[in-house]
Amino acid sequence: MARGRRAEAKAALDGAAVGRDDDDDDDATFALAALRAELPYHLNDARGSLDAMCAVHAMCAREAREARGAEAREAWRRRRDAAARGVARRHMLGDDPRAALVWLDALARSEPDEPAHFSAAGRAHLMMGDLEGARLCFEAAEKKTAALGEAATEAQRGRVLRDRGDYFLTGLRFPEARTAFAAAMAKGETDVAAKVNSAVAAVYDGDLNSSRALLESGLANVVNADVNSKARAFISPSVVKNLNSIYELTARSPAEAKRAMNDFIKLVAPEDFDVTCMAT
Repeated sequence: MARGRRAEAKAALDGAAVGRDDDDDDDATFALAALRAELPYHLNDARGSLDAMCAVHAMCAREAREARGAEAREAWRRRRDAAARGVARRHMLGDDPRAALVWLDALARSEPDEPAHFSAAGRAHLMMGDLEGARLCFEAAEKKTAALGEAATEAQRGRVLRDRGDYFLTGLRFPEARTAFAAAMAKGETDVAAKVNSAVAAVYDGDLNSSRALLESGLANVVNADVNSKARAFISPSVVKNLNSIYELTARSPAEAKRAMNDFIKLVAPEDFDVTCMAT
């Protein structure tokens, strides 16, 4: 959604009531509140988005306490945890892993069998430079994924491998990181994080050509990807900047290679893409 349309959407939502009457649909109430909390982030108001998401969490917690009947309480508990995941994610995006861990700890207590909470906690520890804490969290996530047996999805299994790769990458164990990321990509070809981090590991491992191939293939996958596909997340300033740097070192004609790549990005990038990253 372009920035102008996001602003229009926010204005429209601000005019809608969020308070819930007995006759209101609970799912719609939660969805509206969550959407109102999400939009400010895309309008460069990260603090406002975080505060709004915390308010959504408080609303859901209150409804869970006051709901009549086990089914209604459970529904609001699920919504409360969804809001908590949103708050934790906002803290991670805001480079505040310690605050994120507070919410992730609460989520792990509420949903102790969910591997994603432990995986996210491991990433928070990596952000803080705490390799041992990350290792313990990632091992817990792996055990909980294994405990799911056949019910574990390919995405969950792939996340275990990506966690392993990120742990090795942060620990400067680049060959092992590349092996883990390759296994993660085998589980899901659209795993953007695994492909980008594998390319980073390849650079540090002295293999610029493999890094270039990974980044270029990720961009190529965008061409036929659905507008809502995760593959489109590959169009990012970091990928463009990394490729520009690699072209300087590997391309026969760096200027021509960068110009061709930038022209391609202009064709497939969303309207609000930060074009300043394409400066050569």
